[in-house]
Amino acid sequence: MTVTDAGSNGGLTHEQLIAAGTPLRRLYIEAAPGSGKTTVAAQRFGIQRFRDANSPRAVIAVSFTRSATAELRDRVLSQWGSAALAWPHRIVTLDTIVCDLLTHLLHTGHVQWPGGHRQLTVIDHWRVCLDTSWSQREPVVVLDGRQVVTRSVPQTHRAPRPTTAAVRQALAEGLCTHQDARRLLESALTDSDIHDVLRSYLADSARALIVDEIFDANALDLALVQLAASAGLDVTVVGDPWQALYGFRGARPDEVPALITQARFIQRDLSTSFRWKSARQQLLADQLRQGHGVTLAQGQAADTDVLLALQWSFLWDAGPQILPLAYSSSTGQPQEAACTLLLSELTQRTFGDHATFHNDALITLGIDHQALQRLRPRLSALLEDLSGTKELAEIHSSLTAAIQEESARTLPRRHPTHIARLERLRTRLQAPTRRLVPGLTAHQAKGREWDHVGVSLTTAERETLRQGLRPDNEDHRKLYVALTRARQTTVMLQSATP
Repeated sequence: MTVTDAGSNGGLTHEQLIAAGTPLRRLYIEAAPGSGKTTVAAQRFGIQRFRDANSPRAVIAVSFTRSATAELRDRVLSQWGSAALAWPHRIVTLDTIVCDLLTHLLHTGHVQWPGGHRQLTVIDHWRVCLDTSWSQREPVVVLDGRQVVTRSVPQTHRAPRPTTAAVRQALAEGLCTHQDARRLLESALTDSDIHDVLRSYLADSARALIVDEIFDANALDLALVQLAASAGLDVTVVGDPWQALYGFRGARPDEVPALITQARFIQRDLSTSFRWKSARQQLLADQLRQGHGVTLAQGQAADTDVLLALQWSFLWDAGPQILPLAYSSSTGQPQEAACTLLLSELTQRTFGDHATFHNDALITLGIDHQALQRLRPRLSALLEDLSGTKELAEIHSSLTAAIQEESARTLPRRHPTHIARLERLRTRLQAPTRRLVPGLTAHQAKGREWDHVGVSLTTAERETLRQGLRPDNEDHRKLYVALTRARQTTVMLQSATP
C-alpha cells in the first residue's frame, strides 16, 4: 500500500506524509512539540502493517509508558481499524517486549528460573504482593551463569523493602517485577550466544519496529533497538532531543545520536507545529529552541488553565488556588499513599481526573478497584470534614481507620508530615476562590497541551531562561517542556523558592 492509497491520510502535511510513508528501512523522525508525532507514528504503523499484509511476521510499536502506548494504539485503531492490530501485530510498552524476550530464553533453556518456570507473572512492584519493612538490605534478582538467583545487597539508605526470603519464594512461584526482568535480560545480553538467539528470534517473528520517545531510552532499551536493527527489521525511532526528561530513570539521550549514526538511520523532521495559536507563543517556542534568552510576562493564576513547575513542592507553595495532582514523585510510603487517595477524590471532584499517582497508591496499599469503590464514600466524607473545622489529627485517624478496613498494609504512626498533607488539602478546600487550577510538574505535563499555561520558576530558573537554554542539559530541557505546553500564552506566576 502506498501513502496515497491509505484512505485515512487526509489532512497530513507534506513533511508528515514523507515521514510516514518513506521506504527507508532505518528512519529517525525528529518531532518538535505539537508537530503531529503520534499521528505520523500511527500512519507509519498502518503503512508498514498493510504493505505486506500476508506476512506472518509482526509489525510492533512500543513506547515507555502505558498512557503513551494507549494513545498510539487508539490512534492506530481510529485511522486504520481493528485489522491493523490483528495478531501478531501489536502496540505495547517496551517492558512487554522485555518480558517476551525473557520468556523466549526460558523456553529455549538459555535462562533457568527457580522451580523450572517458563511462563512468568510480571508485576509492577514487589509491594503488590509482599509485605515490606524498613531495611538497609535490598533483595536483588540476578543471573548466576544462566540460573536466576536472589541476593541480598546492602544499600546506603533504609527503605521499605521485602525480605530476601520472601522474594526468593515469590520467584519459586513464577513471579517477578518489571525491574527484575530488565536486569536479567540486560545481563543475559552480555552472553554472545544469547545475543544471537534473541537476534534470530526477532528476525523470525517481526519485520518492523517503531519506537516512540527514543530519547527516553535507557541502556537496555537502546541495546534492544540496536538488536532489532541488526536482526534486519525495519526500525523507526521517533523523538525530540529537547524533550528528554528521564535521566533520573537511567535514560541515555546523549547516546541516541551514536545509535542513529551506527545503525545508519536517515533523519526526517517534523518541524511545523500545530500547537501555537498565537504569534506570541510561536515566537517564544522559536526563541527557546534557538537558545535565545527570554523573559516571561507576569500573569495571574485565575487566567491560566494549569500551573507547571519543576518540583511538586513548588506547586504546593504557589498558593491556595493551585491544587497539585501529587504530593511528591513517589507514593511508596503507606501514609502518603493514603493521602494520595484522598487527594485523588478531590481532583476527580474538581477536575474529573485522578491524582497523578493514584494507581501507585492503590498498589502500595494493596487496594483493588472494588475496595476503592467501597472506600470512596468515606474519602468524600473526610473531604467534607476538611472543609470544616474538625481537628486534623482526628481526620487523620479517620483516614487511617478507613484505609485499614480495606488494606492489609500496616500504616505507620502519625507523623507531622502526615498532618501537613491534610493541612495543604484544607487550604485548597477553604480557598476563597471558586476555581482551583491544577498543578503539574514538567514531567507530568510532557505530551499535553493547554490554551493558557502558568509557570512557577525559581530565581535560578528565571536566570537560566535569560541566558538561553541548551538541549544537552536536562534541567534546561525540563524548562523547555514546561514552556512549550501552551497553545496561546505562557506566563510566570509567583516565583518558587529559592
